[in-house]
Amino acid sequence: MMRAVSYKRPVLIAGCVGLLFYLGMFLMNGHQYRERTGRSLDSDQSIRSFSDLQQSLNNLSKVLRAFEQRQDAMQRILEEDRDSQRKVADVLKQAIQEQKEQHHQEVPPQKKKSSQVFPGSPLFKGWGENLSEDEQKEAQILFEKYGYNVFLSDRLPLDRPLPDTREKGCLTKTYSKDLPTIGVVLIYLNEALSVLKRALRSIIDRTPKHLLKEIIMVDDNSSNENLKGDLDAYVKSLEEENPSLRITRVRHTEQKGLAHARVSGWRAATADVVAILDAHIEVHELWAEPLLTQIKADRTVVVSPVFDRVNFDDLKVIHYFPAAHAFDWALWCMYESFSPDYYKLNDSSLPGKSPSVMGILVADRKFLGEIGVLDEGMKVYGGENVELGIRENLWESPLPSSFKKMWISSRSSKTLDSTFSGDNHRDSL
Repeated sequence: MMRAVSYKRPVLIAGCVGLLFYLGMFLMNGHQYRERTGRSLDSDQSIRSFSDLQQSLNNLSKVLRAFEQRQDAMQRILEEDRDSQRKVADVLKQAIQEQKEQHHQEVPPQKKKSSQVFPGSPLFKGWGENLSEDEQKEAQILFEKYGYNVFLSDRLPLDRPLPDTREKGCLTKTYSKDLPTIGVVLIYLNEALSVLKRALRSIIDRTPKHLLKEIIMVDDNSSNENLKGDLDAYVKSLEEENPSLRITRVRHTEQKGLAHARVSGWRAATADVVAILDAHIEVHELWAEPLLTQIKADRTVVVSPVFDRVNFDDLKVIHYFPAAHAFDWALWCMYESFSPDYYKLNDSSLPGKSPSVMGILVADRKFLGEIGVLDEGMKVYGGENVELGIRENLWESPLPSSFKKMWISSRSSKTLDSTFSGDNHRDSL
């Protein structure tokens, strides 16, 4: 409104100035005429001059009125625009306020970075920096009980994806569908429930249904309560999901050791081929086919996959290269190179000969029985690995000059590392 008044004021002043200008011109014209002629304007001339002046004033009045109307219209437009802007501003202000309130509700306050409660623990050397003190305590308690990061395992998906670490040549290989059936034996003693569940899940999801005939779970007298009712419920759910799969439970009433547990699993198996694995493993796609292909070609070979390591702290997969499994005088397992002839082939996707196997083995079930499986009284940690190599080669000749029937085949599984060693159930690989 003030803006409209400010526009009208100079217009009125201009009109008044114009009126005075016309009056001045009229009087001056009359005065000049009188000086030149010595006579005053006659009545007709005066009337004409006043008519002209009146006409000019009328035109000026019309111009002023038209200008005022345009100013009023402009003022109304400005006021309407200002009202619209005010409404838009109010809406935006309300929306911003609501967004701030919603953001405040949804975003939890950032946790204050906790100090390290267990600075000397191997678990927290490269993991767990964002955990609260209570979470660190929980993770450490579980770590001391199991030897690996159960706190993290419990929070990972049971079907988590695994990196494909196979050799280049393996990626293009194809396998026949006409292969022997396989039974998987899982040996465990007080294993973490989530680790055992993940092993079962990966075996079922990543083994062709027409090949996987059974899973045999051998419990060497575990004391953990969740390996009873909770595990039973999970196994039941798997059986309902996979009605054609046979899941057998073998429970020892006393701890008998790893070699005895493996033989118990072999006895319960009915498939053509038996794969005896640790329970803290995960397998990926095409883990079984290359192993079964080797055994179909020669039923007297005992094969083992190239297995990567799963870190005990962050549970990441560490790629291992193909190598022979060997042992020292303490019967401790170790890696050795294959023979020079193997490397001349320049194809790391081919199987290599090995004098021993580290725990994980796959063999024709009946052939394993023919060579006596394993000594069930073997108590020395790692002894069964050496014994199996000797048994397999003695089957062929009384004095083996070379361990030529033990094969390290295509990569197929990931084995969980552990800080424990020597308890007959956990490998430190």
